[in-house]
Amino acid sequence: MNLYIPTAFTPNGDGKNDVFRIPAGSSIDLKLFSIFDRWGNRVFHTTTVEEGWNGSYKGRPMNSGVFIWMIKAVIRNEEVLLKGTGSLIH
Repeated sequence: MNLYIPTAFTPNGDGKNDVFRIPAGSSIDLKLFSIFDRWGNRVFHTTTVEEGWNGSYKGRPMNSGVFIWMIKAVIRNEEVLLKGTGSLIH
């Protein structure tokens, strides 16, 4: 099962790579997409595959750093739990 998730994003408002998300056109039945900071605090979550994280938490921009993501989904009739990291770069 291959699902490409970006390894970094730059939410600087230039219209390029401003949101960390599951790439458009990914054929999955998303159950949960969550992002956590290095202390384990959930800073973003959604059940909508088109929605992504803009690098903020409670309306305030997060500092640059590495964040952990987790995806629970059904892909090709198989329930999967995927985990990885992504970097927020200012």
